[in-house]
Amino acid sequence: MSQTLEDLQTEWDAIQAEIDAVKAEYNRLRNKRSNFHVTVLFSSDSSPESLAILQQQTQVEAKRWSLNLQQLDQEIQATRIKLRQVRAKLAVKQAQIYRFQAQKNWIKLKQHQEQINQLVNSLEKEINLLSKTAENFEPVSEDWLPKYPKLLELEMTNIPYLKIEGKQFKLVSKPINLNLE
Repeated sequence: MSQTLEDLQTEWDAIQAEIDAVKAEYNRLRNKRSNFHVTVLFSSDSSPESLAILQQQTQVEAKRWSLNLQQLDQEIQATRIKLRQVRAKLAVKQAQIYRFQAQKNWIKLKQHQEQINQLVNSLEKEINLLSKTAENFEPVSEDWLPKYPKLLELEMTNIPYLKIEGKQFKLVSKPINLNLE
């Protein structure tokens, strides 16, 4: 397997060029098949000798036409098979490129994931501090006093969190643990 993305891309381009060449050959053969024609022979007169010669020439021409057509059909079929094989080669090369790109980017993605999750943990701590500060508000509860204000209401109790599942990163919702001391 190639060592660099550039090498893989060069190989991919070469295979793509091969596909283009096989497609061109296939189209050329199909065009030749579409334009295949037979020569029609006419007798110069109605004499038995002329008709016999015409019949003989017609049989020779029909045999030649049949053989040429069969050969052309075989070439077209062989070109179809070659095109499938080259496309399969291209698919393999594309999979190698994807694998190489994924391996190259995985390390960076892992670093980003760690940074994001550190920020998530820091955010969770800050939310807990906010919650504790709001809980430290202890109003005097006398019936004749107005109702004390509620300083904090948490409508959202989850924060985004990145985790690895299989061979991909997944952004999930993590509940905020408000009972941390």
